[in-house]
Amino acid sequence: MRIILSLFLAVFFMNLSPSSADEPSVQWAIAIHGGAGGNPAKWEDRKRAARKEGLEKALSAGKAVLESGGEAMDAVEAAIRVLEDDASFNAGRGAVLTEDGKAELDASIMDGKTRACGAVAGVTRTKNPIGLARLVMSQTKHVLLAGPGADEFAEEQKVPLVKPDYFLSKFDNSYRRKNNLAADASEPHFGTVGCVALDQSGNLAAGTSTGGTAQKLPGRVGDSPIVGAGTYASNDTCAVSGTGVGEEYIRHSVAYDIAAQMRYANRSLEDAVTEVMTQRLEQGVGGLITVSRTGKIEMQHNTPGMSCGAADSTGRFDTHLKLAAEPDAGEDRENAERVIAAIIHQQASDWSDGDLDAFMKPYWRSDNLTFSSGGKVTRGFDATLASYRKRYPDKATMGMTTFSDLEFLKLGDDAMQVIGTWKLDRDKDPIGGKFTLVFKRIDHAWKIVHDHTSLLAK
Repeated sequence: MRIILSLFLAVFFMNLSPSSADEPSVQWAIAIHGGAGGNPAKWEDRKRAARKEGLEKALSAGKAVLESGGEAMDAVEAAIRVLEDDASFNAGRGAVLTEDGKAELDASIMDGKTRACGAVAGVTRTKNPIGLARLVMSQTKHVLLAGPGADEFAEEQKVPLVKPDYFLSKFDNSYRRKNNLAADASEPHFGTVGCVALDQSGNLAAGTSTGGTAQKLPGRVGDSPIVGAGTYASNDTCAVSGTGVGEEYIRHSVAYDIAAQMRYANRSLEDAVTEVMTQRLEQGVGGLITVSRTGKIEMQHNTPGMSCGAADSTGRFDTHLKLAAEPDAGEDRENAERVIAAIIHQQASDWSDGDLDAFMKPYWRSDNLTFSSGGKVTRGFDATLASYRKRYPDKATMGMTTFSDLEFLKLGDDAMQVIGTWKLDRDKDPIGGKFTLVFKRIDHAWKIVHDHTSLLAK
């Protein structure tokens, strides 16, 4: 039996290669962020609720544009405007203040179709800096306007202007005293907001908006208005928006670097983002949201938390205050079993939480993924996800699952077979059985390339 299995896997792996792990295409896709930084577990319940509500509103605004056939640029602006109007985020109304107690706001936006872009820095009276940045792109020959000149341009364009006290920063000590608020235990929090989108015409766009760093020196400018650092979009690769310590994103040209890795090194979006977040930037610096030209969304952060969300034409719609950490597969061979076991147990936790998208994250996003259950073979990531959604439409049908009795068989340096027992506890029709998973190390991560599940007779 082992000889037959080995022959099967030898043929199977001949057809697998990292270069063939192309992401499935979708009609449209969008991702947003509301800043990386503090640990949401330390926040008050009302703060977590406000953040989640704000993310859902912003994601819904961008989603509505895209699913109706609208342009990616319009979706990006719509989503960011919602976040700028929400005092829970460090952009627009919730912008942090400078050392001398004033708000200086930055924003940028980029069209992946034409690479046209616009940005503003240090504006002090503009209600929605993202809209002003787009006007710089469309109404001038310039890319970036800053300081008093940007404020004058805002007046000329007749955009909504506000008085300084509109910006009610949580970092403003006088505002704290006035409202009897204590300092937030999770500070600092890089609450920059951003959005990336792919529309039904195949065009990408990205935008970022921020109030900057709390207690910053007057005139300080971070990465958010710097195209190539905090924002980038090009139809041949991806759209990127960053959040974190802006100086580091500028030093490493983070947003452009991700696109350059895809363009010149033929790397996948996931690999490019992981390279930046784990190798270029130090831990605790920030996070990224990205979307590829095929609609693949990748969101990562190396801080305790990152408010973010994603939606696409397959029905995905999820928001998070932090993303579950994915174990690093760059470990020694001796640690492979430990890492894969952690992935499997995280899947059990995600399933029991009713989070099917998180459960599917370790699966290979390729048309060559195979899933076998009950004598039926499904091929491809999209088809496998659709099969799961059909069989388990809600948390009640998903129930609580456990994976146990794991046995490992190395299939060379870059592959591992895992055999185990699964059990699904739920109010109606609890079930269980055996499973066989084949993991393959694709660049930096262990991915499930084959899943066979059998049901034990009752």
